[in-house]
Amino acid sequence: MDNSQFERDFSHITTVIFDMDGTLIKHTWRLSQLTETLFARFADCLAPLTHDEFFDCFWPRNEDMWYMMVDGVLDGDTAARYSYINTLRALKKDTSLAEAMVNGWNELVLDEAIPFEETPAVLAALRAKYKVGILTNGFTTLQRGKIKRHRLDAQVDFTLVSEEAGYHKPDKQLFLAALDLAGGVPPEQALFVGDNLIADIRGAEGAGLTPIFLNIEGNGDSPPGIVTIRQLSELLTLLKL
Repeated sequence: MDNSQFERDFSHITTVIFDMDGTLIKHTWRLSQLTETLFARFADCLAPLTHDEFFDCFWPRNEDMWYMMVDGVLDGDTAARYSYINTLRALKKDTSLAEAMVNGWNELVLDEAIPFEETPAVLAALRAKYKVGILTNGFTTLQRGKIKRHRLDAQVDFTLVSEEAGYHKPDKQLFLAALDLAGGVPPEQALFVGDNLIADIRGAEGAGLTPIFLNIEGNGDSPPGIVTIRQLSELLTLLKL
């Protein structure tokens, strides 16, 4: 962390809100490991298709269904299921496999997505002084599954999944909805910590919150004027805890 960042005055801050994936939770498997493991479970039913043939067809349809959820046309569970239904139909395979494939994907993600080692200690230290929350983009079922699996809801004061709100980062309305959950906190009294420059950092900035960029891998240059940290524990130093 740039030592000059220690000079920033955060005495007006009352609330700290976190992104979840890549910020509080790390993904221990590569995407290719997830897709290969899922495909292997259904390979006999999908033969003679290969993994690449299936997922080359799947990803564009999955993106379409994501935006159907974002636009409020479908709920997340239906959108996730139709990602597979539409893929299976296009490949002339049994569409009744869709439900099991969605469930299989969710199980794999819930198993491989785990909190960073320092997450519990950082949340506990912050909560002793600040109101603390989680704001995450995603399908409610999967994101709530992660929160429940790791008892994150017991470690913070509020949680919000974008599907529940009907808005998605970087939309400022989602950040304002989180501030409402925090008790109507003014944006200028809140920090938002995240790892995505568009969804998290620009989104928070646009809503009037102070963004903190978590750049664990140290990739690229820090955005001008944005406080950047390399690990969660640096946030405690920044806030003099």
